Amino acid sequence: MAYRQLGDILVANGRANRDAIQSAHRKQQEGGGVLRIGKILIDDGVIQPSELVEALSEQYSLPVCPHEKPADYLFLEENLPFPFMVEHRVLFQTLEDSLCAITDDPTDWSTLEAARLLHGEALPVYLVGEEQMDEALVKVHEFAENNLNTMMADAEVFESGDWGDEEEHLRDLALEAPVVRMVNLIITQAVEKRASDIHVEIGEYKLRVRYRVDGVLHEAESIDKKHHAAVTSRMKLLAKLDIAERRIPQDGRIKMQIHGHDLDMRVATTPTIYGESIVIRLLNSQQVELNFSSLGMPDHECERFTKMVDQPQGFILVTGPTGSGKTTTLHTALTHLNSDKVKIITIEDPVEIRLSGINQIQMNPKIGMTFANGLRSIVRQDPDIIMVGEIRDAETADIAIQASLTGHMVLSTLHTNDAAGSIARLADMGVESYLIASALTGVLAQRLCRRVCTHCAEATTVTRSHLSDFPEAIEPEYTLYHGKGCEHCDGTGFYGRVGLYELMGASDEMRELIQKSPEAGPIRELARRNGTQLLRECGWQAIVAGTSTVEEIRRVTQWT
Repeated sequence: MAYRQLGDILVANGRANRDAIQSAHRKQQEGGGVLRIGKILIDDGVIQPSELVEALSEQYSLPVCPHEKPADYLFLEENLPFPFMVEHRVLFQTLEDSLCAITDDPTDWSTLEAARLLHGEALPVYLVGEEQMDEALVKVHEFAENNLNTMMADAEVFESGDWGDEEEHLRDLALEAPVVRMVNLIITQAVEKRASDIHVEIGEYKLRVRYRVDGVLHEAESIDKKHHAAVTSRMKLLAKLDIAERRIPQDGRIKMQIHGHDLDMRVATTPTIYGESIVIRLLNSQQVELNFSSLGMPDHECERFTKMVDQPQGFILVTGPTGSGKTTTLHTALTHLNSDKVKIITIEDPVEIRLSGINQIQMNPKIGMTFANGLRSIVRQDPDIIMVGEIRDAETADIAIQASLTGHMVLSTLHTNDAAGSIARLADMGVESYLIASALTGVLAQRLCRRVCTHCAEATTVTRSHLSDFPEAIEPEYTLYHGKGCEHCDGTGFYGRVGLYELMGASDEMRELIQKSPEAGPIRELARRNGTQLLRECGWQAIVAGTSTVEEIRRVTQWT
């Protein structure tokens, strides 16, 4: 078939007359041949964009894309060469479950050939209008801006030993625009996903980014390992750490403003066999409501715990694993107690939530500011209430208990599985049983379990045989709830967390038992007889209320 000019096709199809075509050619020549005939005819109002696409389709024997909005059908994956595709205006899309290419420039044969080589010689090509292509390019740009590997396409790669001054070059890498955008995106996405921690972990072949949301890690994206030095250097630079030191762990802090809110982050680096891994803890105090009602503590336990902390002196422990909300509970108690009539001093590692009117001390072992040393200093500051971030050794435990026996209210945390286990743990540290019995006011063990998403919750029937580890399950069947996953909960079926609380008070009978034997078993049984509800029992109530699921309660209370 003989090649036909675009103008001849438009005239033959009755879309334009010969005078309009000749006028467009003159304008093209006056513009130095840069403008295209079709574009000039559209600007002059001679033809419509759709008529130009039809004529180009006939001229180059290429079909017109049947989708009115090609942007809705784009094929996007992180390994595509987006800068090349955007520059040459050739994109991939799906058509009837198969892959094809779209373009608004059928004259760029070399680019079309490159597209065929990328996805197979049989790749069909369809024509779209200029406006349709512009809409599709906007979507591609948005995808590329939010894709970590695409964002790093133009970033420089650093190999150890390639540069004389490694520290200077790492600093230059950390200031590159793609690296800055990518690290900002990682942090912003963490905030948007309600993450408490960001894990950037280096493996043998890739750099993995994971977010801890509602206590569970979710993999976000993997980055090419070659960008490891740039990513870690940027994060260390923000945290004011030594970017050239990669052999020892380092700790630092980052302060940023995300979505108009100040965000405080704790950064911890550690060397692994493949390089440095980084964990960032997000400390956004503006998201924390420090009142007992926001804790979700049952009314009975909340009333008992409030009475405990309101006492003028004593020793109160909050126990549970990392991430169980111990710090939030203690800070809520301090907020409740805070007034102009009392002096409150804390020593913490780190100071996660900053409280107005309370003297907070940051532990720093490098200069000798340990919990034990800090606590000795605090006692000499005439405090009424003392909060110790964690009891880690016998010395700290002994000083804390002595302080509680000399007229102070002392609050602290301990890593034990349940309330009764804290007594045995203190005894194992070497604290005398009579001191524990004399000082102890109460122990609160707690967990945080994920809450079923209310937007996608659905009922299911479960028989008693599936609930054999819950003695409370006495009915033949139960109607329970779980989240099937939706956009609101990011497909997890859970949104937010709810607390499980086991509160054990120190009655006279309990003090007598502690002095005789600090073993957890007898103490637990006595606590139950005195009305303490165990964590698993509290979890069962969350299950039947539809707040959480059987699997979630089993996960968070498996050691109780």
